Amino acid sequence: MEAVRITQSSTDPVTSLDPADRTAMWELFERHYDGVDREQFQADLESKQHVIRMFDQNGQIRGFSTIQLMYDDRDGERTVTLFSGDTVVDSSCWGQKRLQSEFTRFLVRTKLTHPRHRVFWFLISKGFKTYLLMRNNFTCFPNHERETPSDVKAVLDRVASIKYPDDYDPKRGVIEFEECHGKVKTRYAHVTMSDMANPDIRFFTRANPGYAKGDELCCLAELRFSEIAGALFKYAVKKPLERIGRRAAALAARLRPAPTTIDAIPQPLLESQIS
Repeated sequence: MEAVRITQSSTDPVTSLDPADRTAMWELFERHYDGVDREQFQADLESKQHVIRMFDQNGQIRGFSTIQLMYDDRDGERTVTLFSGDTVVDSSCWGQKRLQSEFTRFLVRTKLTHPRHRVFWFLISKGFKTYLLMRNNFTCFPNHERETPSDVKAVLDRVASIKYPDDYDPKRGVIEFEECHGKVKTRYAHVTMSDMANPDIRFFTRANPGYAKGDELCCLAELRFSEIAGALFKYAVKKPLERIGRRAAALAARLRPAPTTIDAIPQPLLESQIS
């Protein structure tokens, strides 16, 4: 499949979406997930406050992620939890980092709006690619390197139980729905031997063995300014510079003259040079 470039992105209130926007999002989601209907999708969308969308040069939607902000006041302390809902990127655009870049900017705004409160990112993942969005950028739990701290586990269990009181299993840290709420299409969910060389992917498949049928692994990361700044630098500076470097190298390779071989020299000229 030919790669398609994502050229623009935006973060907007869900209430600003018109019927055509919602239909385009549903059609993209349906191409990548099984076991979910339009009514379920709409209900999930309406429960969120914000949506990140990505578009190609023709204005066609190529990915989105929905967001809900949750507030909890306990023991005199307020915590803010950012919950990532339905997330999908068109398979023709995999490997591009526009979603990470736009999402990181949203994290910056959220943290700056609540500088004195603990801010968490709560993510549920039925596919390893979604898990890696968090794992590759923040200190997230659970992971293969260390046990989840008790205070983080308490927040994780509380948020997951609020969102999914009937389906969350705190012992396993997994949401298992009685009826499927969506699963990644088989051709996209397949984990290869090459994938399994990654310890984070191996951990995901062990922690959530029912991922192929739509079980969701619950993940949490506390958002600290140091890690947000690192992610912002990575996607706003480092990745664009690497992309520019690759393009410059490719252009230089195309412009470099091909080496001349003896076979390419006209015979009379070659004989005159030899004599």
